[in-house]
Amino acid sequence: MKFVKSIALGSLLFGLMTTAHAEDGFDRAKKFNENFRAEQARIWSDDSSDQKKQQVAQEKQKERKDAKEKSDN
Repeated sequence: MKFVKSIALGSLLFGLMTTAHAEDGFDRAKKFNENFRAEQARIWSDDSSDQKKQQVAQEKQKERKDAKEKSDN
């Protein structure tokens, strides 16, 4: 009988410990999912102003690189 009581008590303590450690799990998973979706929306959005800014920045970078190569020659 002691063995059964020990197993029952161990199971109860393990169950309480698991819920204590996993208390924040759902909130963390939900927050991760929201952040992931927001990041993907930002990356893959059809917002032309963001794309235009990126294109302008890339063109400026190319111009600087070309200017630097010309000055080296």
